[in-house]
Amino acid sequence: MEKQLQQLEILYPNKARAAKFNIPLAHMITAGANIILVPSRFEPCGRIQLDAMRYGCVLPIVASTGGLVDTVKEGFTGFQMGAFNVECDAVDSGDVQSVAKGVKRALATYGTLALAEMIRNCMAQDLSWKEEVLLSMEVHGSEAGIEGNCSTCQGTCRNPMRGPYPPSKTTSIVSVLSAFF
Repeated sequence: MEKQLQQLEILYPNKARAAKFNIPLAHMITAGANIILVPSRFEPCGRIQLDAMRYGCVLPIVASTGGLVDTVKEGFTGFQMGAFNVECDAVDSGDVQSVAKGVKRALATYGTLALAEMIRNCMAQDLSWKEEVLLSMEVHGSEAGIEGNCSTCQGTCRNPMRGPYPPSKTTSIVSVLSAFF
């Protein structure tokens, strides 16, 4: 795609401009954005909306797919546009209408108390992996050779990958892992 954009710049020197992807610049643009539009047909997780919400970007508007559904809650932390047609090779007119409706709904919140509330909701939500790490450690254990203590077996199993573990290990593992997420 980058090469195609560079070709457009060559073909239309005064009308098209291509730039290489720049991570620091991308973060600055996201942090300064008022709206982030993510019309993905497929998005297993999605990182752009997570960054945008953390920065207080007003209103993520996302397709209702994959991780976007999990992280952008309709009317609470942004807007969902519904699922897009994944079977087509061209832009579906229904998808275009969904994008237009999503943008109109977002723009309608400008200057309202609802907007300020949504921004607070975006920035306040915990999108870390702390709970998942603790649950995983409860089920699988923090190190091999320790007996199980998961809620399923109530500590009766002898799976060496499960177990009760010292709080200090839990704390240190969680803090190390959460530093990455």
